Amino acid sequence: MWQLEPAWQADVLARAWRAAQPFPHLVVDDFASARDLEDLLAILDEEPVERYEGDIFAFDATAPEPTTSDLRAVREQFARVLAPALTQVTGKPVARADMRAYAYRPGHYLLPHSDHQEGLARVLAYAYYLPSPEPPVGGELELYCCEHDGSAITSVAGACLIEPRPNRLVVFDVSDVSLHQVREVLDGLRLSLAGWFYPAEPAAEQPR
Repeated sequence: MWQLEPAWQADVLARAWRAAQPFPHLVVDDFASARDLEDLLAILDEEPVERYEGDIFAFDATAPEPTTSDLRAVREQFARVLAPALTQVTGKPVARADMRAYAYRPGHYLLPHSDHQEGLARVLAYAYYLPSPEPPVGGELELYCCEHDGSAITSVAGACLIEPRPNRLVVFDVSDVSLHQVREVLDGLRLSLAGWFYPAEPAAEQPR
């Protein structure tokens, strides 16, 4: 399913990654072909969705592990195609990815946070925006500029808004200062695939 379309120009994207503010990120429009996008939407129609709500978020999403073999195959091919390309562009070696589908309806949001957590080995975060029968109002991905003293963040300010346009892929660095949020959806429906890229898992030790 996944193939890198002409919009993927590694040298151009590498320069954009290094120059991006407030922290390294990429925005790639027209990421997938129309046929691949049609096939993907058909697969997602078969995946169950539940409501998730916590202190900083409210949204509908699929389970952390896909329940259908088709979506698991989409995830594995996504990683096979994108991981080598992202390693080249970002200089950060990645080999595998997870994937969930998200639906943000009016009143849904994800407050400012960093995806970095000790022990999870997240290297890059991504969001791929899908066509919606009701294009969303709001729901932008907002990136924050953080000032810090050592490991402590002392102040934050909104620095970049990325609109959730259909067939747009966004990738950004995961670190203590990669603070971001999904702004509240005011109307319509915001649909996406999202997750993280990880390094290769350590090879299992052979029996002796």
